Amino acid sequence: MPPYEPDFYTPENIIGYTGVLNKNPTVYFLSRTHYGHITQVHEEWTNVGREVIYPNTTYAFGNRDGVRLTEFDSARPMSHTSRSAMTLISGSPPPELTHAIMVHSERKAYHLAPGGQAEFNVGPENAARYYHPGQAPTDEERELAQSQPILGFWWTLRKSVNIPPGTRLFSLSQQA
Repeated sequence: MPPYEPDFYTPENIIGYTGVLNKNPTVYFLSRTHYGHITQVHEEWTNVGREVIYPNTTYAFGNRDGVRLTEFDSARPMSHTSRSAMTLISGSPPPELTHAIMVHSERKAYHLAPGGQAEFNVGPENAARYYHPGQAPTDEERELAQSQPILGFWWTLRKSVNIPPGTRLFSLSQQA
């Protein structure tokens, strides 16, 4: 089975991650036109893999509450709060993040179709996640990773607030 959206899920589009860097973090991707992420471990095996990509025209995200990543997309409609804050990256992405692209080439088994209907697309790679879920960080490891000061920021296509210069997200925000 060919990789899902190989032209989008590339190291050049990685902007950050949630979770613990050396414990299979969720990797976030953003281009000038689309957004998506790769979930590497999750309690629900159908949520592991590459997210269906969507246009970023109505997408907004950030560490708004200073504790967790919050995402909204009014066109879908979608609202999600992660268990951890997003760590923005600068320069070349660490190998722990690019590794996700190689290991998780499949689209997630579960996603919401237009209209909010659940849709399943289970391939052999998805089924393998059921038997080999990967190692998730413990709550203690997650708390330790979040013991660093959390950067509060907010991003939309039209306006960004508190995006640090030097990060990949800052560069992308300047192009919009």
